[in-house]
Amino acid sequence: MAVLEDVPGIKVVVTVAGEDAIEYDDPNDADRERPAWPTSSKYIECVDDAEFSIKAFITSDYAWGYQNHNLRINFTADGNHIRGTLVTSEDDHCIHVKGPESYCNTTHQWVRRRCKFSAISTVDDAKAERVKSDIKIAKDLGLIEVKIWRCIRLGRVGGYQSTPYVEKSGKLELTEKSLKGRAMSHGTSFSSARENIGPIQYYSVNNLEEDGGPIAEFRFHYRSRDALKREMVIPRSPSPGSRPLAQMSRTELERLARERLDQLQDGNVKEERKPLIKREFNEIIDLSDEDERPSKSARRAEVIDLTDDTDD
Repeated sequence: MAVLEDVPGIKVVVTVAGEDAIEYDDPNDADRERPAWPTSSKYIECVDDAEFSIKAFITSDYAWGYQNHNLRINFTADGNHIRGTLVTSEDDHCIHVKGPESYCNTTHQWVRRRCKFSAISTVDDAKAERVKSDIKIAKDLGLIEVKIWRCIRLGRVGGYQSTPYVEKSGKLELTEKSLKGRAMSHGTSFSSARENIGPIQYYSVNNLEEDGGPIAEFRFHYRSRDALKREMVIPRSPSPGSRPLAQMSRTELERLARERLDQLQDGNVKEERKPLIKREFNEIIDLSDEDERPSKSARRAEVIDLTDDTDD
């Protein structure tokens, strides 16, 4: 769970397939362009076609007293707005964002589509217009962001407000040039199914001017396991023997089993290639039978009787 020492009481976590994602330190954090406000940068592993959600926690350690303010929290994925929410000191302090929400003018219902990871496929298309468009898409690809502002709530906004988001589903296809050798593996798409949710209210707010921007930002760079290895986030060749089997994941155990099976199969092939007949070094050979005489390459020791059988 990502936290910031400069802003106690605020925590953010990404869940993948219902489980909290393991967070890895960003190896490039020191080289990245840093904003003026406190920022956390982590890497997580994504799973192809798995749904994910984002949870933000405001704990009792957070200082609500200043100017009786509220918190405005904005959730984005790949640079696209997913949801914005307003939190007061009286609210439930766990905000769980599962996907973009909007008002359906046909059914007159608020609906939600769930976020999920989709694998990126590349095409060899060198047309300048296509490459330029894909570069813009790839700029924030593989990044989940949560930004938090302190604000003053002014009043409720009447009417239905539709949350804007990019209508993406299915596979993501980009030109190879747009990725520029980056180890990008997945992007965010949305489930085709829509679930009905309760009505959503909107408020107008003013951010606290003295803050000069957000008070906190949480970044989660998501990649496949292979991509995490290529970016040196996790070791390329982890040693499974360094941990007990009970602590290994099912995927690791299956991989070890496959490797061991391959080793055993290779050994059986080598055994089958061995000669079926092996002559011993001290073998006794009957020299009277020419057909059974061994080849010159056969190594042998001949036993010859030197005693004289004739009588004088």
